[in-house]
Amino acid sequence: MRKASQKPPPEPESHLYLLFGDEFLVKERVSTLVDTFLGPELRATNLVVLDGAHLDASALSNQVFTPSLFGGPRVIVVDQTAIFAGKSNQSSIAGKAIQSWKSGDRKAAMRTFAQLMTSADLIQTDLEQGSEWTQQLGEAVESGDRDVLVLIAQAYLEQGQTRSSVSSESVLDEIIASRFPEGTVLIFTAPAVDTRKKLYKAVEKHGRVLACAVKEQKYGAAMDRAFFDDRVLSTLEKAGKNIGSAALEKMYSRSGKELRKLQSELQKLIAYVGERREITSKDVEEIFADFHEAFFFDLINAVRSGDAVKSLQMLHDTLRDSSHPLAILGAIASEFRKLIVARETLFTVLRPYWKSRMNYQAFVKVMQEVRSSQPPKKGKSKLDLLAMKDYPLYLLLKDAEKIPLEKLVAIMEAILEVDIMMKSSRLGSQAPEALLQELILKICEPTGRHPRATGR
Repeated sequence: MRKASQKPPPEPESHLYLLFGDEFLVKERVSTLVDTFLGPELRATNLVVLDGAHLDASALSNQVFTPSLFGGPRVIVVDQTAIFAGKSNQSSIAGKAIQSWKSGDRKAAMRTFAQLMTSADLIQTDLEQGSEWTQQLGEAVESGDRDVLVLIAQAYLEQGQTRSSVSSESVLDEIIASRFPEGTVLIFTAPAVDTRKKLYKAVEKHGRVLACAVKEQKYGAAMDRAFFDDRVLSTLEKAGKNIGSAALEKMYSRSGKELRKLQSELQKLIAYVGERREITSKDVEEIFADFHEAFFFDLINAVRSGDAVKSLQMLHDTLRDSSHPLAILGAIASEFRKLIVARETLFTVLRPYWKSRMNYQAFVKVMQEVRSSQPPKKGKSKLDLLAMKDYPLYLLLKDAEKIPLEKLVAIMEAILEVDIMMKSSRLGSQAPEALLQELILKICEPTGRHPRATGR
């Protein structure tokens, strides 16, 4: 087993910190800082954690300048606040909220949406006046995703969460610049920062700013190899486990950029081997999830959009990360079969309901009516579109509407031709990537003008 590199020396102590970046690394660094300032016996009484998504500047001031009833050092953590974010961060924060909502994690969506409200200076009355507030997020947030933001806002209000006024930056600036009581340490953590903001510069001047980033490949979609090895070997060493170079290589080939997911898979692997010390390639094969399945999703979305440049880049990333060309071809074929079925659905089951500019909220209501009127089906099928979740189905139908049936059929014929060539020609055996590139360019060719069809 290769040795993990030694940890860097501890940061010089300060009374004020701002940590931002990867949330998993931020939590690790906060835990280390808390251990530095507080012994285990003081954590229950002298550690205060405030919800940064709903930060009240006056309440924070009271916490910082009120002496501890129990004596000794105190640590106050303001967790994941957006007060250091600016307009340049709004689209990324909105994207996280949207992604959490789509994946079904409403708690995370609500929390991130509260951060968006802070960074965009939104208050309750803005949300109550319709969807106009989404326009200030710019073109980085697509119109379909703005519909999702409106749904999140409605859920936010229904839960009774409010934000009647923005946090007072003048009060926060005064706190940051003040001399704290002896032994008091204030730690801010943030999902994103704007280095031009006055509050950021104030922390930089009076305390320490620590960027917590996953080190990534310079060109690629994975962690830097040395960073990856250090994380894995350190975790396994603490658990009393060893791993050979072949098993470590297989683990790296399955990993991406997500540190939290890596740590989760490592814990699964450690539990799986039990008392056994050695982790083998077979263990990794059976237990460690392949992160790159997400690349298929990104590639398919790019191909469906018709963006040739983005599609070719995603194809390159997916091939580089050990996905077999035939597996990629199979994923593309499966998606275009669904698009054909989706287009048929538009002209059959959904013909009385579908409108080209239908927003997501209206679509949800339509699908409730459609599903209630359809007889239950026995068994499950990948092509049973009514069994899909509403949002991915909405996007699928919008894409299917844009592509004439003739082009979809031509694409399926091209896919069949590439499949035959991959399996039976010299080019297919020696350069299957070239065949996939040519196929993607064919798929992304402009459809051209065609009359608005009354048929398919």
